[in-house]
Amino acid sequence: MNDQSAYNEQNLFQLASEGDERSFGLIYKQYYPQLRPFIRKYADSALEAEEIIQDVFVRVWLNREKLPEIENLHAWIFKIASNEFLSALRKKLHDKEKMGALIRNKRSGGIEASPFDLVHIGEIKRIVKEAVESLPAQRRRIFQLSRDEGLKIAEIAERLSISPRTVKNTLTICLKHIREYLSASGHPFLLIFCLFQEHF
Repeated sequence: MNDQSAYNEQNLFQLASEGDERSFGLIYKQYYPQLRPFIRKYADSALEAEEIIQDVFVRVWLNREKLPEIENLHAWIFKIASNEFLSALRKKLHDKEKMGALIRNKRSGGIEASPFDLVHIGEIKRIVKEAVESLPAQRRRIFQLSRDEGLKIAEIAERLSISPRTVKNTLTICLKHIREYLSASGHPFLLIFCLFQEHF
């Protein structure tokens, strides 16, 4: 890196640290393509990877006052990315273990879920139902064929005379919508995968 490039980068960091959104946008544009393959390599899905990356840049923005003092921004951002991924993984495992225990107890006739857990699950189901009902008619139909009738992507495509790719993309959009609906209500998205069998 030459002196001019170093000066420009330091100036960029300084402006971003002062809340300049355009400068921060340039940092985002530079590091997003580097972070995406790194996170996608370990994330379960492209959607999860995108969510983690967004969380990374939210964290960078919240700590933007540190930018002028950072000597190696690449290493700093990737450290944040690693921490965000590990945090997401821990939360996912915690939610999965909790729901898995409830399902195992129910199937084995063991200790029943507590009233709190039952109310919690019932509340999530209610919110998911609201989210599904708020979808446009075609998306709602595709989602219901997948979740309620248990049809595979190819079967839905054949029934509705649309391409399998359209079905898959629509299901992804539906899940994202439901996730956002749940998040807005303060519930973890992971639970939706315990309430509905995945068919794609």
